[in-house]
Amino acid sequence: MKQYSTFHPLYMSFFSRSLYRDVGQNWKGVSFLYLLLLLAICWIPIMFKMHSAVSAYVADEVPKIVKQVPVITISNGEVSIDDDMPYIIVEPEKDDPFIIIDTTGEYYSLDNTPARVLITRTELIMKKSPSETRIFDLSEIEYLKIDRQTVYGWVETFRDWFAFLLYPFLVVASYIYRIAQVLLYAAIGLIIAKNLEVALDYQSLISLAIVADTPAIIVNALYNYGDIAMPFWWLICFMIAMGYLFFGIRANAGDESPVREV
Repeated sequence: MKQYSTFHPLYMSFFSRSLYRDVGQNWKGVSFLYLLLLLAICWIPIMFKMHSAVSAYVADEVPKIVKQVPVITISNGEVSIDDDMPYIIVEPEKDDPFIIIDTTGEYYSLDNTPARVLITRTELIMKKSPSETRIFDLSEIEYLKIDRQTVYGWVETFRDWFAFLLYPFLVVASYIYRIAQVLLYAAIGLIIAKNLEVALDYQSLISLAIVADTPAIIVNALYNYGDIAMPFWWLICFMIAMGYLFFGIRANAGDESPVREV
């Protein structure tokens, strides 16, 4: 019978032999739920930090860009502005072109310019990376007017909601990654268990690998939150997980019953 709840490994995985015995014997089927809970918790402080960083950027840097935005009108799929073109919005502090608005044909691509966005007569061209550019067709837009107040509204909406929208995607993506990781760790655990002559099947080792990876996941979350730079950090996390996996497998050697620790 399961001795510990899904919350106990959040701190007991760092030290508890009896927890690892319980996980190895009784946690089949619940360990994946625990992994999802762990990742959901670990992403929360990181999302708060990201939200604070974006809010600071919106407060300090965005106004320097938005105040350069002219009134942009799209009517029957064609762009026009209330100023001469080409119209260039520069990055603050750098004075490099950031957004180019040009319906004259002088600019038709982002090649040979540091700008990241180009608005032509009928297209919006965005450079996502040096190797990837997206082109959006504006010809289907019947009417749209964009001014500074509109842009501020979009930016504030993004600031308020991006963390809530990004959070579930990050949790799910990291969950898929960690599942693949613990499946590999469990395979390594089979080798360790065989060498230690501990009778554990692969499903039990998956549960042990998830709990053994908990200290590494928590430490990694603190590492990311603190913006610490350390070489071979992935290897350090791997060694932490392997150390606890070894500890967990050793905890399942012998026939004594788990002793509950609080």
